[in-house]
Amino acid sequence: MGIDINKVFFLNSPNAAKIAGGVDANIGTLITSLLPNALIGAGVIFFFLMVGAGFSMISSSGKDDAKAAAQAKATITFSVIGFLLVISAYFILQAVGVITGIDFLKTPVIP
Repeated sequence: MGIDINKVFFLNSPNAAKIAGGVDANIGTLITSLLPNALIGAGVIFFFLMVGAGFSMISSSGKDDAKAAAQAKATITFSVIGFLLVISAYFILQAVGVITGIDFLKTPVIP
């Protein structure tokens, strides 16, 4: 009687079904296939934020611009906090996987 979310989602997005593992695709397999890439993306974003904030910190110290230096310091602080959140979420997911026996980061075979 209810709506099959998997069927509706993958009917409107056939490429998502290919990424998630083909015919037996569901939202869980789609998330499982995207999670490792999200971790890599978070690392790349963290790297660029740190490099950009570092350049901003160096350039602001040459001009004696305290406001820009504070902004660069805040960028570094928030990027480290964000990256630590992503990494801790990964380890929490691993712990839940060990407790429940579900492998959340199993990469599905793409046909």
